[in-house]
Amino acid sequence: MFLIKVVRDARSFDYKVWENKQDGFNNNYKNNSIDQLSLWSGSKVVFCCHCQSVANYCFGKERPGDTVSYGDSIAPGKFAVRCFVSPRMFHGQPHAIINAWDIDGQFIDNSAMQVTKDGYQNGRWLIHDKCNVVTGKDTTFAWSAGCIILSSADLAKLGVSLHAIGVQAGDVIYGLMA
Repeated sequence: MFLIKVVRDARSFDYKVWENKQDGFNNNYKNNSIDQLSLWSGSKVVFCCHCQSVANYCFGKERPGDTVSYGDSIAPGKFAVRCFVSPRMFHGQPHAIINAWDIDGQFIDNSAMQVTKDGYQNGRWLIHDKCNVVTGKDTTFAWSAGCIILSSADLAKLGVSLHAIGVQAGDVIYGLMA
């Protein structure tokens, strides 16, 4: 059995540098990428890295959560991951987060999408890297609108590790947000 486990550090929810200032790139980077993602094959950890699992990109073109600003973050509990999905506009090889709930209590479906109570369809929930597609380099901080964000190098290593244990494109494995 394979498992992707994310252990969220409670400090990740405290992402604003200045609490009384507006959300934005210049303020939402405190406690960035301090969560941990691990890939398990049976009882053995085959890959581990830091990640950003709390939605801290809840401003500008992105939409804040419905109940709290980070409400689009994956809620604690079980979810699933469809491996090696189409990157579309993303750098690197992403993986889709499916059959999950977010902190706002909204369901992320088998297509890694959700429809909010007011009919707004949010984009895909993914495990992807923090590469800026314009510069081709990783950004200084990870910006999540609900996705789980890794460095480009770690996303590539995750892909290698998944292939090494026999996971192929389209395979679905279990996930756990702790």
